[in-house]
Amino acid sequence: MIQVSGVDIGVGSIKIVALNGEKDKLELMSMGETKNLNPDWLKGESKKAIEDVAEAVKRLWNDLKIGRRQVVTSLPEDEVVSRLIRLPPLKENEIKDALRFEAETFVPYPLAEVSIDYEIIEQDEAGRLAVFAIASRNKVIETYLKVFKMAGLELNALESPAVAMRRIVNSAVSEKAAIMLVDMGEKYSDIVAINNGKVYFTRAMSVGGESLTRAISVNLGLDMASAEEYKKAYGMKEMELEGKIKASIQPVFASMAEEIRRALGAFREEQGKPAELLVLSGGGANLPGLAEELTKILGVEVQVIQPFNKIDATKIVAPLDLKSEGCRFTLAVGLALRGTL
Repeated sequence: MIQVSGVDIGVGSIKIVALNGEKDKLELMSMGETKNLNPDWLKGESKKAIEDVAEAVKRLWNDLKIGRRQVVTSLPEDEVVSRLIRLPPLKENEIKDALRFEAETFVPYPLAEVSIDYEIIEQDEAGRLAVFAIASRNKVIETYLKVFKMAGLELNALESPAVAMRRIVNSAVSEKAAIMLVDMGEKYSDIVAINNGKVYFTRAMSVGGESLTRAISVNLGLDMASAEEYKKAYGMKEMELEGKIKASIQPVFASMAEEIRRALGAFREEQGKPAELLVLSGGGANLPGLAEELTKILGVEVQVIQPFNKIDATKIVAPLDLKSEGCRFTLAVGLALRGTL
């Protein structure tokens, strides 16, 4: 089995995780992070921005001294269009044609400019199919191929974040079947509905860690760096600083909680049962008091994911506390797991 490294090109940073072994005998061989100085590199399509991102990936890769050069990365969720589609009984070679026909109803681009992938989620006794379809523009895919070619790396696979997240949820949170995952990024957050190890739908929220920091900055008259420190220290804790940080965050938090509530309702409607667990991942997952506040408001158990829980991390000196900050590397770990599970 080819071992691959997970490369997460996020808005604020680029993260790499290299694993070794398979299934229950995984070892962390290397991990690292560097700033992404071009957060809008994909949207602007500037040649200089693409070169800068490739150089940042290459520099981090060389710093980590990873031997094998095979990697897996993911597209941003806002560049992926996904949908659960119900199909009649079809042969394998008929599914793609059926999906391209269905895609006309939900893909907002000319189909000639799009690549479509899919996973069969379930098949009933009559042979009818539930298929999770993913579409992305070819231009975006080509840009990623270009970045990794410039970085001197071999891109083995380009995934949707939901697929990589499902992999880490299945590995780290195996005791529950019906799970809603919220991955909190810097500018955006993703909601992924997972039941029995399969992705049923995804949603993107235009709320991320930066939204919370900005709310503190504006309400308390602080610069963004100071607001970020206050957010990390006090978060949603009502008793801290007379509740001023929580009060500043509250409107943004309420908007995020309402989005999650709607997603939980959609999960119940689609699956015929409620989600048993809400899992938080990403850079904003460890906001003090966040999990407790969401539990109180939504009435569902909430926990912060621990992506390194079942991985032996004794071979290296990790650059951060894996228990308290490991959730920031969830996507990179999920991508790296593609070569081990």
